[in-house]
Amino acid sequence: MSNTPRIGYASLNIDTHARFRTCRKDDLTETLLRDLIRDNLATLDTMLDYNIKHNNYFFRISSSLIPFGSSPLNMLNWSDEFSEYFTKLRTKIQTHQIRISCHPGQYTVLNAQNEAVVAASIDDLRYHAQLMELLSGNANHKIILHVGGVYGDKEAAMNRFINVYNHRLPEVIKKYLVIENDDRLYTVADILYLSEKTGVPLIYDNLHHLINPSLETLAPQEIVAQVIGTWKENDGKPKVHYSQQAYNKRPGAHTDTINLEQFIEDYKLLYLPFDLDIMLEVKDKNRSFMKVNQYFHPSQLVLEQEWARYKYLIMSYSTHAYNELRLLFRENKIVNPVAFYRVVDQTLAGPTTIGTQINALEHAWGYFKHHASTSEQKRFFSYLDALRAETVTIQPITKYLYKLAVKYQSSYLRESYFLISSTT
Repeated sequence: MSNTPRIGYASLNIDTHARFRTCRKDDLTETLLRDLIRDNLATLDTMLDYNIKHNNYFFRISSSLIPFGSSPLNMLNWSDEFSEYFTKLRTKIQTHQIRISCHPGQYTVLNAQNEAVVAASIDDLRYHAQLMELLSGNANHKIILHVGGVYGDKEAAMNRFINVYNHRLPEVIKKYLVIENDDRLYTVADILYLSEKTGVPLIYDNLHHLINPSLETLAPQEIVAQVIGTWKENDGKPKVHYSQQAYNKRPGAHTDTINLEQFIEDYKLLYLPFDLDIMLEVKDKNRSFMKVNQYFHPSQLVLEQEWARYKYLIMSYSTHAYNELRLLFRENKIVNPVAFYRVVDQTLAGPTTIGTQINALEHAWGYFKHHASTSEQKRFFSYLDALRAETVTIQPITKYLYKLAVKYQSSYLRESYFLISSTT
């Protein structure tokens, strides 16, 4: 497939059990801050290792990597103090050609009317640029920002953004900064104007454009072409954001998972002719990456590994769907990823019953029944009785089974989405 994009996901991996830590400012001490930074850098390392294992080379890093990174409350010279950690991460990123990005939050607003907010926003972008320098130093990696507010006068607000960008931002920030259209205030047409006045590269967000449209006389690919045309050679490869609207939720709410068939349709409509990378914004993060990446890089081996991870989760929803997928892999040498994920998505969008849950739990228990102690057996079957009586949900039982999977070194179950889904 020509112009095959890298597919990425944002900030967290839901299957590694590694999480970024922070604290309240009232609890902050130098000792705690060092512990948090050390743990967060180790968490990032774990997530990068997961991505490398699963051929993911595009990842958005959490802005909370360094707690209070742009705040005067953080008095540590953390870049020097943890230089060995950053060197290790940078080497891994460069060796595997991983593209990274970050996305400062809603309080980083360059066009604010309040000067203190603008100054704090520049400080926050300086912190993010410092991370990019430490982890890569390559302008191919990006800091994504929304334009900001309107404050009752959009023209004045846009002029403030232009002025701050052109006259107040250090070059190291401009090296990495890109802006995107949003779902309420700034359309694609608006950011194209801002790019014309500043030279800042742009991100096209498909769902934001759907909700907050502009340039209605242009075809979808013509709009995308104008956006990615703002990228110069030294900006690296253009990137776009992709998400799908969650059913029956507020406009702009992301789905729990990417529907692969809809993605393929949207990809052909929007992005097919272009050489770009696609960042998925979706709740199940790395799992949707695995799904979408199978469209671009189909692998029977990878799909069989995915089936092994989904197996008991599917069984907990539907025995019929479980048998359908089991036969699909048994009878076909090459399984179509679209067909596989269609059954997975339809099954997990449907209802589950106590009966199907118990069936899946008993199958998972089979890995321990010859190893578990008497007390562990008693606890498990007590849990099943409570589930039948509807005095507990399935979550504490799958958490318990996950602990047993760790104790008895069952790598198969430790990677099962059935158990991980209840422990993340």
